[in-house]
Amino acid sequence: MPLNRLIEEHGKLVRGARSDAEILEHSFGAAGELGFNRLAFVHAQWFVCPNGRLIFLHKFDEWGHIFVARKYYRHDPALLMSQRTHRAFTWTEMRRRYPPDRMQTRILSEAGRHGLRVGFTVPISVPSEPSGCCSFATDACELPPADYCRAAAWIADEAFEQIRRLHGYPVSIEESAPHLSPRRLECLRWAVIGRTDAQIALIMDAKVSTIRSYMADLRRLFGVCSRTELARAAQRAGLIGIEDAIP
Repeated sequence: MPLNRLIEEHGKLVRGARSDAEILEHSFGAAGELGFNRLAFVHAQWFVCPNGRLIFLHKFDEWGHIFVARKYYRHDPALLMSQRTHRAFTWTEMRRRYPPDRMQTRILSEAGRHGLRVGFTVPISVPSEPSGCCSFATDACELPPADYCRAAAWIADEAFEQIRRLHGYPVSIEESAPHLSPRRLECLRWAVIGRTDAQIALIMDAKVSTIRSYMADLRRLFGVCSRTELARAAQRAGLIGIEDAIP
């Protein structure tokens, strides 16, 4: 099937899917057309705290269960690199950019024995959501041609978008960000980087009671109960960016 048609047909199928398992099956079929016989969609956070909102779907056969049971996710180079870049990468490129240590070499060798000899990973990063990725692999000696890998990246993007939809992402927020006075916005930005009410009062040359009042107003406006929730809500609303949270 021509690549453009394959991408289009896959998109129609996953957009109409009613379960993440159905999306996995459609995507696995498309991946097979491209020369891949292993596929996984994951949120990295699932391995630390698995729950129904987080994503872990795979067609890695026995390797998927071994990966979790032996806690290889703590060292897996593809999973780690997917949190360091926004662009798709081959596992050969991954080895070149970040030469694997002894543990990572062991993981890659064992994965190869389970049919994941070469692979291609697409990072999925959405602000305020857990970082994720989609990995394609094959037991062949070489990856499919470059245009097939680019088609796989399109398939990964569409599939992950629809899986997110079924898992309740994006998190619902107000249609528009609440209007904040310059002082409350400044208070918010100091709070996001971890300053206490007393520290913010000193920085802003205000009374501690005033800062506490600002913080109460901010929690009420965003409909949250904690500073952590406030930071996430403000980021989703576009009032702060990662550069505000990491000074």
